[in-house]
Amino acid sequence: MKKALAVLAVSGLAVAASADVLVINVTGWTADGGYQSGLNSVADYNLGVGTTIDSASFDISWTSPSPSWRSELVLSLNDDLFGDFWDTFPGTQDGSLDSSGSTSAANTWAGSDGGFIGGPFTLTSGILHVEIYDSFNDSGVDQVIDGGIFTINYTPVPAPGAMALLGLAGFAARRRRA
Repeated sequence: MKKALAVLAVSGLAVAASADVLVINVTGWTADGGYQSGLNSVADYNLGVGTTIDSASFDISWTSPSPSWRSELVLSLNDDLFGDFWDTFPGTQDGSLDSSGSTSAANTWAGSDGGFIGGPFTLTSGILHVEIYDSFNDSGVDQVIDGGIFTINYTPVPAPGAMALLGLAGFAARRRRA
């Protein structure tokens, strides 16, 4: 019985600490200014304090109305606005998208042609803030996501129940030795 309890506790911890995936449909999102302009599309997700944002990818198509450029779109993941962050430019930075119009891109945050700022990080607030914005604010809406998704891979901190099971497993193992 004690051995079964220990196996159950360790199994519960392994399940609680396993990676998870958040898929966000960003179709219809708009960028109308720089970071935190108040006019950008945003979403907040309570993933828990200590959750690690391990990797992220995107598969989007977007339009930049004139005079905005397609290369100005920024995809941003943040620790509740003020902590660590991970930004990427899905448009190439070689000048080929320095014009208005429509385009598409699919890549990881770190593998994007535009590079990235930041990197994998741990949520100190527990809230993942997702925002799109424009790196150079022109008049009117700067960017419109015509279709697409963000995929966020994260590892949550084990739940208190899983930690309690681990404690019971340790207690059972200690009693067995005594």
